[in-house]
Amino acid sequence: MSFNKKVSFPNDLKGFSVRSVSSPPVPIEKVAEESGQKFEEGKKSATDFYLAEINKLRNEFAANQQSVLENLNKKTDHTLDQLNENLPGLVMEIIEKIIPGIELGANDVERIVRSLIGEFADEEENLEVFLCPEDLKLLKAMGKQINHQEVDDNNASQNEDGFASAIAGIFDNLDGEDAIFADLPRVKFFEDASLSKGDCQVKSKFGLLDGRIATKMRKVREELTGNG
Repeated sequence: MSFNKKVSFPNDLKGFSVRSVSSPPVPIEKVAEESGQKFEEGKKSATDFYLAEINKLRNEFAANQQSVLENLNKKTDHTLDQLNENLPGLVMEIIEKIIPGIELGANDVERIVRSLIGEFADEEENLEVFLCPEDLKLLKAMGKQINHQEVDDNNASQNEDGFASAIAGIFDNLDGEDAIFADLPRVKFFEDASLSKGDCQVKSKFGLLDGRIATKMRKVREELTGNG
């Protein structure tokens, strides 16, 4: 359909004017105001969108962080459980390898013996102490040295007969199973070849107090592992 139409005028045209058929003109102030409103609306929409994205990322990060922390805690607990399970055995293995190489002197053996004897409340009770041959030899040598010193201290106030009597009394019991130390007259010492260096057992009328290193180590292991 064509909108062209031929129009004939009886006279020549002196001029013509064209009227607008579009929307009425809008003042520049109103255009600026509407543009500003549209800009603010777009700005707010973009801001809301990116804030929502940021919150979404923040929530995802928090969830991932929580997951990582939970996994880390689980691994930490698992590692600690393994340490609690394996460390006591490892420590005991190290100790058991080190102890046999430790050299014990007479003073060390004496401390071990006196420590076990000290567990008996009755000082008048007769006790029998069992040591390995090497440790008993060390104690006897110490006892002789101490008694020699006691004799030397008393020598100035004794005559020759008294001195000979004192010497005889000192060594009466050293080669047998009787007391070695003067302050432990009710304690007799015995040799036990089945014991190792550092081992000590004390027998009383109530039974046997086991001070062997192996027994002590077993008690320590039970305490560490909770299997006592």
